[in-house]
Amino acid sequence: MRSPSLLARFVLGITVGELIVLFLVWPSVTILVTYLGLAATDSNTVWAEFHAIEVVENALTREPDGSGHIEATPALRAYRARNPDFRFAIIDNRSGAALAGSSEELARLLPGGGGIIAIKTYFRLPNDPDPDARGVYMPMATPYSLVIHGYALHPEDLIAVMRVHTGVAQLIPFSPYVVFAILSAWLATRYGLAPLDAAKERLAKIDLSSIDQRIDGSKAPKEIAPLLDAINATLARLEDGAKRQRRFTANAAHELLTPIAILRARLDAPNEPGFLCDLSRDMLRMQSIVEQLLVLARGAERGSLAAEDIDLGALARRMIADYLPLIVDSERAIAFDAPASPVIVRANGQALECMLSNLINNALRAEPIGGTIELRVRAGARLEVVDHGDGVAASERELVFEPFWRRTEATRGAGLGLSIVKELVEKQGGSVFVTETPGGGATFGLALPDRGAPYP
Repeated sequence: MRSPSLLARFVLGITVGELIVLFLVWPSVTILVTYLGLAATDSNTVWAEFHAIEVVENALTREPDGSGHIEATPALRAYRARNPDFRFAIIDNRSGAALAGSSEELARLLPGGGGIIAIKTYFRLPNDPDPDARGVYMPMATPYSLVIHGYALHPEDLIAVMRVHTGVAQLIPFSPYVVFAILSAWLATRYGLAPLDAAKERLAKIDLSSIDQRIDGSKAPKEIAPLLDAINATLARLEDGAKRQRRFTANAAHELLTPIAILRARLDAPNEPGFLCDLSRDMLRMQSIVEQLLVLARGAERGSLAAEDIDLGALARRMIADYLPLIVDSERAIAFDAPASPVIVRANGQALECMLSNLINNALRAEPIGGTIELRVRAGARLEVVDHGDGVAASERELVFEPFWRRTEATRGAGLGLSIVKELVEKQGGSVFVTETPGGGATFGLALPDRGAPYP
């Protein structure tokens, strides 16, 4: 089930707010203003009369013959207990007599002579010791009239004031304001959300072929502009990723086409000397390219790699033993600078072997014949592979980690190894770096999270 629209929420909120203002805020504030002496009336008892009138009216009981009497209801008794000076009188207008239980003093004060018909009259008693005391005379349901005096304002009187405001006589005049507020909220919300509607239509037309398009947020309200900016930033990242993917696909196809073309040419001359050796080498090269592409693809799919405690020194020794035949065949040597104590890291074993393998291969290609590459394990979960080749210029130290990047077409390899290293080490919370080797060459290193560091 979909949640209510923002427009519906605004309209509902305005409606509820108007009702709260009508039934709670306005009476409360008005009573407070009166109590503080800031209102036009000179007594805060004006707001207590509603409850007093309500209690007395509910105490009037009508008999089948049309007569009436005052019943001492629990509400009336409780009200008089809270207001010891409270008095009231109910007069039968047909006879002019006060009903039993009425205050005779108040009954004598009722207007007489028939000159006017009082609708509602406020009065004060002569020599009343309470200067704030007020009385009210008003007609009740035919044929009775009511007079009350001596009531005072109490917190529970606010409920009676709210009930008065829920009457039809109050709701009808107030309803146009509610309708106007709802209409205003609807129009203002529609106008405010217009940029989002335009952005939605714009986004619906964007696909991979038009991912370079952006949403114009220059006219959007300041509350919506950050959202549109975030969407544009997301589109920019998606565009960058799409460009990288296209470049990756094109370069991968290019890298595979070359050994395939060589392989086809060899197949045309199967009787050439060394055919099987050349064929095997070409197949190994294609296999290496495909395996490295798979590593990159799998790394992109997984948010993180499973970690375990690994002794970097022991891992380095195993890798040196595995690569020693290849190093000897390439007429190069390798030196191992072991740590003074075990260096334990949190990493994925297969990924770490893949990273170290690529760094060793990269160093062997760069190291001159007869030279010695060096493998170092340092405290602080650092591993370095040193060569003494041409080195990496400062302007190229970020580019060397891009997929398929090579300095020249004559450079050996597919240009995937270092990009795979960067991909895998970052997924494990580490980083890769390259610095200049003293005396010439390049030093590639890995900084990994140690056993005590948090692992993502």
